Amino acid sequence: MERGSGTLDLVDSECEMAYGAARPRLREYVLGYRGYRLDSDRPRRRLEVPTDVVTLTVGFDGSLRLTDAVAGADSGSFGSVLAGLRRTATIAEHSGRLHGLAVSLTPQGAYRILGPALGDLDGRWIEAGSAFPGRGPRELVDRLRESRTWSGRFALLDAYFDARFAEGRVWDPSVSWAWEQLRASHGQASVRTLVDSTGWSRRRLEQRFREHLGLAPKQAADILRLQRALLTYERRPGWGGARIADHCGFYDQAHLVHSFRAMVGCPPTAFFASRRAAQVPEPADRLAGRVTTAIEFVDGGPDH
Repeated sequence: MERGSGTLDLVDSECEMAYGAARPRLREYVLGYRGYRLDSDRPRRRLEVPTDVVTLTVGFDGSLRLTDAVAGADSGSFGSVLAGLRRTATIAEHSGRLHGLAVSLTPQGAYRILGPALGDLDGRWIEAGSAFPGRGPRELVDRLRESRTWSGRFALLDAYFDARFAEGRVWDPSVSWAWEQLRASHGQASVRTLVDSTGWSRRRLEQRFREHLGLAPKQAADILRLQRALLTYERRPGWGGARIADHCGFYDQAHLVHSFRAMVGCPPTAFFASRRAAQVPEPADRLAGRVTTAIEFVDGGPDH
């Protein structure tokens, strides 16, 4: 076991997890590191809801099968994977044995590394190695795998991102402004307001958003509004669906439930019932301050 090597370690007989923060000058772009080693005979399934975060997962042992929770035909198996912003939830399954780490990046951080190639993801998952050409990323993965501590791995990631961000591209100021308007309003700023304020046409705004985030402004707004609804459900258990819908900018409760189903693949009641029923050693959510995940054990292993 790798004990005491991250900002926070959670260890039991089946699960070891470590959390690390990036060095201060990187935190605008790197939201955090999460190391994990799971050793269980029971396969596990995670339902990952849409978030405004790009996730890079580096696998050392084991693989993940990812399936779109809404359009189930879209699936694939990965050792290491890059997941851009997605408007629909992902079902992630594994055998119960998994070792690796995950990096949470803001869209701006991911763009500094990938440039317009981030927009080419178009909501898909891709094997991480194909997203980072050249020998550098492969050598980094080897060094991460060989390191014996989580703190050592997190320090390697700090150095890598420091170098990449120093030479990477930055967002167009108008895209940055429009994105901040969406975030500040939890997805309720209108596309018309963004068009009028940037001076771009609606088509130009959508093109630039897709290049920088991989999504159109309306899709990005939907994710932000969903995240606010998830947090409100979690933090205001006494509120009814109609009040939550009004608070989060939906027309009514029916609109909220319809949107939730379209993005998560189930109604809010089913999602939060699954979270409450979970009996797994690791914490569910990948990031503090966000509702990201429901976890469950499954009877059989993922079909690889």
